[in-house]
Amino acid sequence: MTILGLETSTAVCSVGLFREKKPGIEMSLRESHIHSEKLLTLVQEVLRAGETTLQQLDAIAVSIGPGSFTGLRIGLSTAKGLSFALEKPVIAVLTFEAIAEAGRQKHPGVSSVLVLMDAKKDEWYVGGFIVTGEKMEESGGVEIKDLGEALSAAKSSTLVLTDSVEVVRQQLKENVVVEDALLCCRGDIVALLGYRKAVKKEFADVAGLEPMYLKDFVVRTAVPVS
Repeated sequence: MTILGLETSTAVCSVGLFREKKPGIEMSLRESHIHSEKLLTLVQEVLRAGETTLQQLDAIAVSIGPGSFTGLRIGLSTAKGLSFALEKPVIAVLTFEAIAEAGRQKHPGVSSVLVLMDAKKDEWYVGGFIVTGEKMEESGGVEIKDLGEALSAAKSSTLVLTDSVEVVRQQLKENVVVEDALLCCRGDIVALLGYRKAVKKEFADVAGLEPMYLKDFVVRTAVPVS
């Protein structure tokens, strides 16, 4: 089974490829506002590196949030476009689960992973995961909390992944490992989790699939200068 993975929920634009019994492939760019321009180019480069054609894909896995409103829209619209054109299913992968899985692979000794992403206005997107060996289970789902409440679950054996490393590190009293979550935004991990869901035939309803925003999108208008 061959799965294409798209990750566009943050400033990282990443595409990956999962192929059974073969190494995964991943290519990323870390720069804001380039997703619409670079995503399909990365898809082409990853497929070329994997000596795979679009027609050989079994499914398209896409990170569905929470995250950037614009980035999530670009990733999901691209996944849907490929799905309709190729007649391939789409697999929805929770962004925080993919980030946590990438962190777990990097730090195999942790007992839990806490993902914290700045949602602005003193609010944080928070997702907790319990690690048992090579398996990981979500703990409570993704929520919006203030930073103090979010960090109350962190222990010395917890890996904290965040897009605001210095802010979070200053709030922690214990010797907890804190790392940049954007380093864990990887298309190959999205593809891997997509494969696990594909095996169980957990495919999305393409027409009705929407990003997980958690917060309402606020449109700001410029104030006229008199």
